[in-house]
Amino acid sequence: MKYFLLYNIIVCCIIHGQDENSWTDQLPGVERIAPIDTLIGLDHESSGKVIITPKKHIVRMVAAYSTILLGGLAWRIQIESDKYYDQYLRTGDPIERKDAWDQTKKLDQASGVIVIGSQLFMQLLIYSYIDDY
Repeated sequence: MKYFLLYNIIVCCIIHGQDENSWTDQLPGVERIAPIDTLIGLDHESSGKVIITPKKHIVRMVAAYSTILLGGLAWRIQIESDKYYDQYLRTGDPIERKDAWDQTKKLDQASGVIVIGSQLFMQLLIYSYIDDY
């Protein structure tokens, strides 16, 4: 029923809009005094290639490499932390257990900080693609 009503409304609007003496035909015509500039938002370079400043290119390269480098470093540190955590779970000696737990905690915190740095560089990379107009 819902679709039937929607269909009828659309069909009636289309049929009503095809009337020769519609209210839009009775409106006065608009004459332009100045032509519309359709090329205002385009670059003046004929190839259409986007021009990137050297500063923005360097920022993009540093941000991209730092994101990848810090992400890989965080992953590697997390693997080491997992090894110490496995050692913590397996060992029965309280001293070794405490050392393994402390090392796990330290490496997890370092990995978290490095992931945050990686995410910040990723945001910088994304921000470098936003154009200022």
